[in-house]
Amino acid sequence: MQSPSTFRLFIASSALFLSPHAFSAVEGGSDSQRQLVELKAQNDALAAKVERLEAIASQGGNWLTEARAAEIRGIVQDVLADSSSRESLQASGATAGWAKDQGGFFLASAAGDFKLNIRGQLQVRWAFDHRDTGGGPGASGTNTAPEDNWGFELRRLKLTFSGFVVDPSWTFEVQPVWARNATSGSNGSLDNAFIQKDIGSGVLFRVGQFKAPFSQEELVSSSTQLAVERSLVTSFFTTKYDQGMQLEWSNDAFRLRAYYGDGLQANGVNVATNAAANGAYPQSANSGFNVAETNFAFAGRAEYMGAGKWKQFGDLNSYRGDAFGWLVGAAVMGQNLRNSGVATNANNMFGATADLTMHFGGATFFAAGYYRNVGLSGQVAVQGGGTSDTMHQWGAVFQGGYFVTDDVEPFARWEVGNSDSNQFRTGNAADGNYEQLNMLTVGANWFPAGVANKNLKLTTDLGYAFSPLVDFANAGANTLVDFTPANETTNDGQWVLRTQFQLLF
Repeated sequence: MQSPSTFRLFIASSALFLSPHAFSAVEGGSDSQRQLVELKAQNDALAAKVERLEAIASQGGNWLTEARAAEIRGIVQDVLADSSSRESLQASGATAGWAKDQGGFFLASAAGDFKLNIRGQLQVRWAFDHRDTGGGPGASGTNTAPEDNWGFELRRLKLTFSGFVVDPSWTFEVQPVWARNATSGSNGSLDNAFIQKDIGSGVLFRVGQFKAPFSQEELVSSSTQLAVERSLVTSFFTTKYDQGMQLEWSNDAFRLRAYYGDGLQANGVNVATNAAANGAYPQSANSGFNVAETNFAFAGRAEYMGAGKWKQFGDLNSYRGDAFGWLVGAAVMGQNLRNSGVATNANNMFGATADLTMHFGGATFFAAGYYRNVGLSGQVAVQGGGTSDTMHQWGAVFQGGYFVTDDVEPFARWEVGNSDSNQFRTGNAADGNYEQLNMLTVGANWFPAGVANKNLKLTTDLGYAFSPLVDFANAGANTLVDFTPANETTNDGQWVLRTQFQLLF
């Protein structure tokens, strides 16, 4: 912008230059004098106008600047007031965000009467399985399937919505899950869906769908297992997710849980004349009230914690720096099934388990044993003549891990079991060793972001079955049914290689 003096000089010069009398003033004597006087008067008048314009412009500029400053000050004050109000809301308890000690992502009301936690789990797995598909008749399935199978799968995708309403004593959890084996483009289902009330004095009451209190390895989340997948023996005996109600009491050393509800899921053996097929007994998970056909179903578990904290036994790993702890537990289950009365169908079952978990702050050991009595609806022919209506099934698993560095944990697992189903194989599969389980698994866990942040976990393991896998085969653990030729009690062994990357959020 030009200064006022420059502007005044420009106006005066322009007026002088443009005046028609400027040129004649040089030539005419008195006329020139008169014209110069008139020109001077005009210039003085013009200069006075310029000064007035400068004064007005200067005053107007000051007014505009102050107004703008006042407006800006008002905006700043509004923003500060809004920020102050937000801080006051935060101080009163209205929060949202992510915090490790808050269970991940969360929303909470200012009044403290509502909280919602949102968590997630994603497991991406690659597996290779080699099995025997000999020319003889198989125990189940089809022997036209290939010996070698491999590929990727989304083993689990879980979203967990948990929190409380009214007050922290009324808690809930809803957990939709998507797993492998999609059907018609959709494979979603529901795991947990329960309401829980903290009655006080260590007493909790729960109703809805959840895992019945039986197997410790099953009760530990799939996100905190030692190996890629739970053991085959646990998958065979577990009760898994069921619909009913549970009462729990605990203190610093003891915990008791009792469940009553609809049918308990239990992978087992459905007896046939010449074969036993791996299947599941009636279960109540994701079913209507008239679907799980049981007269009654119950489960109960008792635990004693000799050292440690209850929270640490929700993980089958023990990290460097963790406190020493050990936990012993025992549980029972039983149910009576309503079925069609076909002799080979299961009619009732009773099961028991005991387990020991030890955490050494960088090393862990876990052992569990199972027994189950399965009663059939009628007498069924058995090998060597005669009949039977009972199976006595048992199994055991031993596993342990040790952190060789802060973030790398090799582990090993051995599991054995017997389904007691060969007695009913009276046909050409009678010599098949289909009822046994004898498997060794070795592998390692690696936490790429460190165990201080367990949201990332890479697990690789290799398992080898020393006897044919038939009754204990489990697709969820990437093991398939062997097809050993008749009159042979051994095969070349089944082995499975698995690598899984897990993300928690």
